[in-house]
Amino acid sequence: MIKKLRIKIIIVITFLVAVLIGVLIASVNIVNQTGSSYAIQNRLERLSRNDGRFFGRGDIDPYKDFEEAYVDSFSVLLDDTYTITGIILNRDITVQEDEIIPYVNQALQAQSDYGEIGNYAFYVSEKPYGLIVVFMDISTQQNANQNLVIMTSIIGILAILVFFVIAIILSGWLVKPVKETFDKQKLFISNASHELKTPLAVISANSDVLEGEIGENKWLSYIRSETVRMSELVNELLSLARLDDKSGSKLVMTDLNLTDLVLSTALPFESTMFENGKIFDVTAEPDVRCHGDESSIKHLLTILIDNAAKYSAEHGEISVRLYTQMNKKIIEVYNTGNGIPADKLHKIFERFYREDEARNSQSGGYGLGLAIAKSIAQAHNGKIRAESEYGKWVRFIVVLP
Repeated sequence: MIKKLRIKIIIVITFLVAVLIGVLIASVNIVNQTGSSYAIQNRLERLSRNDGRFFGRGDIDPYKDFEEAYVDSFSVLLDDTYTITGIILNRDITVQEDEIIPYVNQALQAQSDYGEIGNYAFYVSEKPYGLIVVFMDISTQQNANQNLVIMTSIIGILAILVFFVIAIILSGWLVKPVKETFDKQKLFISNASHELKTPLAVISANSDVLEGEIGENKWLSYIRSETVRMSELVNELLSLARLDDKSGSKLVMTDLNLTDLVLSTALPFESTMFENGKIFDVTAEPDVRCHGDESSIKHLLTILIDNAAKYSAEHGEISVRLYTQMNKKIIEVYNTGNGIPADKLHKIFERFYREDEARNSQSGGYGLGLAIAKSIAQAHNGKIRAESEYGKWVRFIVVLP
């Protein structure tokens, strides 16, 4: 749980930082390209006012407007019939005369007075003699914009990596109090469960002795039944504590014949199911093997089958299946019955969660069985999930490597 919490904190911090940096990078580049486009358009308009020449009407002072005076551009003059009447080349323009006509045609076909064609920006304006189309080489600005995008992206990625490392460090600091509290809780549950076993055993023994002295009594039967329920709860708490304690007793992992284990665990339920008028079916693919702890997997199966027996419909169907798929060992426990609402499927594996308090009180459940099953599956690097059609059926699926 603590590990998942740390991962969530790291993901959230990194995601927020990545979004913020992404917005900043996008904003910087958008502002830069907008400013660059505005400057280019302004220069083209000034050239257009001077009929494609840098000097003529005093608009451009070569000493004050150095950039405008020293830019590669060419202008095309057209009459009212769109016939070219003149071409003005400025500085070391690299465009060839046979390329000018296609550029002009594309500029005239554009839906805007201003635009870009390849490495050239163009501006079309009307004149008393017809039209003037001014072209300017913007390859330098394009390269500068592209370099800015690359540079800011690299800086952004490095910044995200730095914050990722910081998030890892911060997550450890943030979850430390939670981890300490969780460890104390586990220790308390473990110690309390061990301490409760002795008085429960004494109460059970004394009730048996008392029954021998005074005979059968309904009050004694109440004491015994509640003692049994308390013992079951204590055992479940101890099972959770052992599974949670990574430094404690380890699972004994061996090569198992999962087929034999499923059959030997499920088939003893057959007589109970028959007595309760329920249809019970067990199918297992032959010679399925896995690496795991035999007692834990048997406990997991017992929990799921017992759960199916408790909550299946009257004269309902219960089935246990074992099969392999994509090198995974899959165990399915299915039963007809009320099922589980879709919005509660993800909650049923939480500790002490009970979907129906009244029903679980009657059945003797404490909301720990499925939590234990999940812990066992995770201890085997596996997964467990539930599927259900509410009011009809529920299926638990365990996937083991």
